[in-house]
Amino acid sequence: MTTPRLVATAVVATLGLVLGAASLDGPDAEPAVVAEPSPPPPPTKLDSGSVEHIIRSGEVLGTILPRYGLHDVGGVVEAAVAYTDLTRIHAGKELRFHYARDADAPVALSYRLDEDNTLVVHTDRAPYAPELQTATYDTRLDQLVLTVETSLWSAAIDAGLRPADIVTLARIFEYEVDFNSELHPGARFTLVLDQLYDEGGHVRAGQVHAVRLENADDAYTSIRYVSAKGEEGWYAPDGTARKRPFLRSPLAFDARITSRFNLKRYHPIAKKRRPHYGTDFGAPTGTPVRATGDGVVAVSGRNGGHGLYVKLDHTGPYATSYSHLSKLKVEKGQRVKQGDVIGLVGSTGYSTGPHLHYELRVDGRPVDAMGVKLPQAVELPRSERGAFSVVAGRMTPLLDGVPLPDVDADTGAVAVAAAE
Repeated sequence: MTTPRLVATAVVATLGLVLGAASLDGPDAEPAVVAEPSPPPPPTKLDSGSVEHIIRSGEVLGTILPRYGLHDVGGVVEAAVAYTDLTRIHAGKELRFHYARDADAPVALSYRLDEDNTLVVHTDRAPYAPELQTATYDTRLDQLVLTVETSLWSAAIDAGLRPADIVTLARIFEYEVDFNSELHPGARFTLVLDQLYDEGGHVRAGQVHAVRLENADDAYTSIRYVSAKGEEGWYAPDGTARKRPFLRSPLAFDARITSRFNLKRYHPIAKKRRPHYGTDFGAPTGTPVRATGDGVVAVSGRNGGHGLYVKLDHTGPYATSYSHLSKLKVEKGQRVKQGDVIGLVGSTGYSTGPHLHYELRVDGRPVDAMGVKLPQAVELPRSERGAFSVVAGRMTPLLDGVPLPDVDADTGAVAVAAAE
């Protein structure tokens, strides 16, 4: 059987909001607001089966469990601690209680951690026993084409991708293209990816293995490769890493360039021509600002007309600065990694509205961060090139439109082999 190609074309409005991938609940999760809510109606008495409880704002585990016949709250929390902290439950999520026939107390409690993993605490044992249940799927390799007029967001969502998948696409190409300002109408993404199926049919898109972006007159191909050490990376077909020393933009999404580098710019407040040594990005107050490269915080504080201001010193002759922030997230002397949030967009200092003023300097001289040729990425180590060539040789023809091979609908054998 040949897996059909999925094609999605969308004409859409504006680029979406800052996105985040789904993850397991852990110690960094925010606790539910501790307040005394009005009690919900009592649960329906069941002869057998299960009953669900949707967590409401202000509810805590200690007030929920006894209502369903579970009084050893500490035992439940202790059993679950290897997988999640149930003292930090989230409003809107579901607790499910499982009962044997004619039982007043549940034999198990389940709590969904993410779209693939559910924690089950078996309460009919002493001590309570946790079990992590992970969904299993049939995997089929597929081709997916997205044509974007003004927004990747809606085109991808219409094709069945999740917000986390869109973030992945943006991150693959964020060293070459600023998705806020450089993604042209008609940009075309071609993906080779897994599609996940269960007994009910198609569930969602899975792992992306290769992507080609055709944007105006430029084309970029990226292939996923996992090294012998288990490290994942994205590479051009010649083995050059997509990751580079600097991101093209300090803002991931929800921004637009409002003023470019211009040595003869007319200043809207000073009412005269004054050099504009950076790039201004208009964005809502509170938008996260990322370090465009690894570095050390040289300045973090107020700086005259720049308002709340961060300057980073990078390896070699490079330095970057970020002005008009509403909040600082780093301190002087702190080491930061590329992509770390160093502050939030604001309108402090000499500013007419919420925006980020971003500068890149080389040997102390300001340069156009959106136009300058940035340092290139390193190539794969020689020891990995042979294995990568095999992967690239499988993926590149599929990006070129070569029909997919037959895939065993039961085992997905070809899909697995092609995706290794």
